Order: sequence, then C-alpha cells, then structure tokens
Amino acid sequence: MASELNALLDPMRINGKEIANRIVMGPMAAASPDKDGAPSEQTIAFFERRARGGVGMIIAGGTVSTTRAYEESPVASVLRMDIDDTIPQFRKVTDAVHAHGTVIISQLTPGFGRMGKPQGDRQLISPSPINVTIAEDQFPKGFIVPGGRTTPMPREATIEEIKAIENEVIDAAMRAHKAGFDGVQVAAQMSYFSASFLSPRSNWRTDEYGGSAENRGRFHANIVRGIREKAGPDFIIGLLLPANDYLPDGQGPEGFAEVAVEIEKAGLDFVALSTGAYETMKKSAPETDGGMIDSGDAKIFKRVLSVPVMFQGVHDPLLAAKAIEGGHGDFAMFARQMLADPDYAIKVKAGRAADIVKCDRQNLCMRRMVFGMPVRCSVNPEMGRESRQSGTSRPAVRLLKGPLESVILSLTGSPAVMGVLEKLVPGGKQEEAIQRRRKSTPD
Repeated sequence: MASELNALLDPMRINGKEIANRIVMGPMAAASPDKDGAPSEQTIAFFERRARGGVGMIIAGGTVSTTRAYEESPVASVLRMDIDDTIPQFRKVTDAVHAHGTVIISQLTPGFGRMGKPQGDRQLISPSPINVTIAEDQFPKGFIVPGGRTTPMPREATIEEIKAIENEVIDAAMRAHKAGFDGVQVAAQMSYFSASFLSPRSNWRTDEYGGSAENRGRFHANIVRGIREKAGPDFIIGLLLPANDYLPDGQGPEGFAEVAVEIEKAGLDFVALSTGAYETMKKSAPETDGGMIDSGDAKIFKRVLSVPVMFQGVHDPLLAAKAIEGGHGDFAMFARQMLADPDYAIKVKAGRAADIVKCDRQNLCMRRMVFGMPVRCSVNPEMGRESRQSGTSRPAVRLLKGPLESVILSLTGSPAVMGVLEKLVPGGKQEEAIQRRRKSTPD
C-alpha cells in the first residue's frame, strides 16, 4: 500500500516553495473567528492542528478581502483581510502553521455578489443582473429546503465598482503578505461575484469584462497582475474556479479551462478546481468519491495549464494517488475530510490509511455554518474545540447555546417538520423566478 500512495506523498514545488506532500487542506469557513473578523485563539488552534497533522499546504478559507464582502457575507464565520487591524492575529496563525513546516495560503473572497445578503436599501451587484435559483433537489445531503431558494436580483456592477474591488483585493493580498502568508488564492468559485464573470450564462457584458475568454478573465487577471507587481516574484498566487458548473445552459470544463489559461498569463502559480455552482450545489458536496476525476474534468485543465492543478472530491488516499498518477492534477484538496481527521496525512505517510476517520458526508459541518453556529463534525468531537484545554469544563455560553442548536438542527433536518413548512410555501414561486430570469437573459 505504501508504494501505491507515493504520488500523494512526493514533495513538489510551487513557485520555488517546496510543499512536503500533495495533500492540501482546502478552504472552508470553519475557523471560528472573533466577532470583529480577526482570528481567534480557536482559529489559531484549528489551523495549527491540521499543520501538526502533516498536510503539505493549508488554504485558509472564509476570508473576505473587501468591505462589501464582509458586510454582505451570508455566513457569520468570515475572517477579515480587508482591514489592517487583523494582521497581528493572522501573524499568530501563520507562525503556528509554519512551526510544522506547512505552507499556508490565504484565500481571498472579493465579494458574494448574487449570493450576498443585502444591506438596507443597497442592491447586490454582479457582473450581470442574474440571480440564483436553487431547486429543492439541488441542496446537499442533510439540507431540506421546501420550495428551494431564490436570491434577490442584483444589478450590473459598474466598471468603476469592478476596478475598486480589484484594488481592494490587491490591498488585501498585501496584508496577507505582511501577516506571513506564503501566498494567496483568489476565490472565483460557485456563484459568487468573481465566479460570475467566468461564464457567458452569468456574464452578458459587452465592455472589457465580457464576451471573449480573455475579457471574462480580465477581473481575475488584473488582480493577479496587481498582486505580482506589489508582492514580488516569490509570493504564491493561486486561483480557485469551477471545473464545471453542471448547468444545462452553463459552461463545461473546456470553457472554464479556456478562461483559466488567459488568467494564468497574468502570473498564476497554481489553479485549484471546485465543482458546480449554487444552482447545482449537490455537486459541490458530493456523497461519493471521484466525480471530478471520473468525468475527466480535472484532466482537461491539467492538459492546457502549465502551473500545478489541484482537484477535490476524492477522500480515499489511494484514489487520490491514482488520480495524480493518471494526470488529473498535481495536488489533492481535502475539506470536509480534513475536519473529520486532521491526522490524515500522518496516517497516509505511516501506512495507516485504514485508520483514517472517514467523513460521513452528512454535512453537519455545513448545516451548522449556514445557521451561524460554531462548526462541528459528527465523527470528530475535537473539531471546533481545538483551543479548549484538556480537562476544562464546557464554557458557560456553550451550556446555554448547545441545547438550542441541537433543537434547531433536529427540526430543520426532519423531513416531517420541513414537509409541513413546504405546504406553507406559495406554489409556483420557484418556477416564476426561473421564468423571470429567462426573460431578462439576452438571447
């Protein structure tokens, strides 16, 4: 077994920086920041624990890079890289991770766009005025949403707004640089603001930011180029984007890869792949291994890009190693699985793959995040409590909130209870929203 896993354990360099193995902790908003968006003691302990577990690289997710992204975040557990005040606490995170020889990258979310939470009378903005409709059967396992969900209609962002966001993200990258991060990853996944530039389905613009693959990648290329100019040649810059949105009128891997090639020219050091969009979000949290590999989507990017490619959705170490050997990518990203077992990499290296605590894919972690609760894991009782000293009693606030959270999770996870709510949802609203979107979409 050990020799079969060598592809997952071999070191590899990204922009001159050696990564000890091909195991990457993918980005998640699971770090329990303080209320002001600064890393908390729990944040530090959370990342340190995964570094101690032997991962080659950590991509610290849930980090916003603009003030608007912070204000419109649909979840409460976001870290702030849009202000200088958080830099000292971020330095504690990077120091703790570097102590184990692990490379750490800060993911930068430019904005939530049509998935954002509107603030007062201010309308959400997106590259083009198209909202998101998630059908009831497209939610991941564990989510029961009667009637589905339709987000508010955004307005088209102006060129001035787009350029201002570009500059804010570049500034955020420089804060990450000062805080000791080895690099940054520009987030362009799902149906968020930056992802909405990538596909003609969500980008109908006729100016410099729409039309050709080069134009649809201009927002990201401008950010990458700006970071490179300010941070220098040794700072790692990555991009996270969909491999396939799985929408009937959307864009497949060839289209996304074409845009990625254009962005790579601006100075990228790696490309990480996500799956699906919010309209097809079941794909982003798959119940089984290997969708991105079995479809061949990841291999298309590997063939056309010259920088390392990271794939996701493969929890089994043997399958991940075979995917690397098969030319689907260079690194395997693990998100939910890294919550379930922070010692994943150590166990693989020691030939103890059979001892890995497997993610049950029930998505308790995601459900808690959506409800604004501290993220926990159904198979790892340590998750979310890494900073708690052994033998200490449960904090008083948790004694009060814990039981209430359990009730909420139980009720919202009950098909019977949610079935009653479904009857209260006005019929036809979802289809009406779809028709409105189609009517507003140019031919």
